[in-house]
Amino acid sequence: MPPPPGDEASHVQAARRRNRIPFWAMATLSLMPVWAFMYVRALTPSNDVNAGPLSVGAEVYNSCANCHGAAGGGANGYKLSGGAVLRTFPRIEDQIRYVYYGTEDFKAAGVEIYGNPTRPRGPHITGASGAAMPPFGTQLTQTQIISVVCHERYTLSEADPTSDEYAAEYEAWCSEDAPVFGAVDRGEYDFTSPVAEPIEDHELIPVGPKPVPGSAD
Repeated sequence: MPPPPGDEASHVQAARRRNRIPFWAMATLSLMPVWAFMYVRALTPSNDVNAGPLSVGAEVYNSCANCHGAAGGGANGYKLSGGAVLRTFPRIEDQIRYVYYGTEDFKAAGVEIYGNPTRPRGPHITGASGAAMPPFGTQLTQTQIISVVCHERYTLSEADPTSDEYAAEYEAWCSEDAPVFGAVDRGEYDFTSPVAEPIEDHELIPVGPKPVPGSAD
C-alpha cells in the first residue's frame, strides 16, 4: 500500500539520512590505506640493520654486564670504562686473546700477566681478582668476540678512533667496514691461527692458538 501523499517526502528524507555516511566515518575510512601500509611494513623484516662490530658488540655485552657492570663500571669483574680496559690491553689482540681463552686457560699455560706488564698501578695478575673470566671461545663466535671487545674499547672505555693511537686499529677491527672483522665473518681468517697475514695492508699480531703474555704497546 503506497504511503499517504503527505508522507512521501518525509520518507525520502529519512532514507537519505539512513544511507548517509557520517563525516567522522569518512575520515576514518580515508586513513585505512595508510594503516594497512604501516601494518604490512611493520610485519616486513627490515634490511637496514647495522650489523657492524660496535652494534653487534653492544648486544653481546649483555652477557658481560653481570660481572663488569652495565656501563663497564665494574662489579665482580674489573672496571672497563673510562679508559680502564685500554690501560690493561693497549693492543686489541691481547684483549681478544684473554676473552677467547679465559682465566683458567691462562693459568694452565703458566701465563702470570695477561695484559700490559707495565700497566699503571700495576699489571693484572691472572686469577688475582677472584672472579674468573670464562673461556668465551667456547660460547661465542669469533665475530661476536671481536664485536664485544670493540664495544668495550670504543664505547665503554672511550678510545678515540680518530687518534693516532687507535685509528689504524679501529679501521681494521671495529669500523663498520672493518676488513679484519669482515674476513673473520666470511670464514677467510681464523684469529687463532699461529700466523697472521696482512689483511688489506693491515699488519696483524696473531691472537694465536694458546694463551701468551700481553704486551706493553
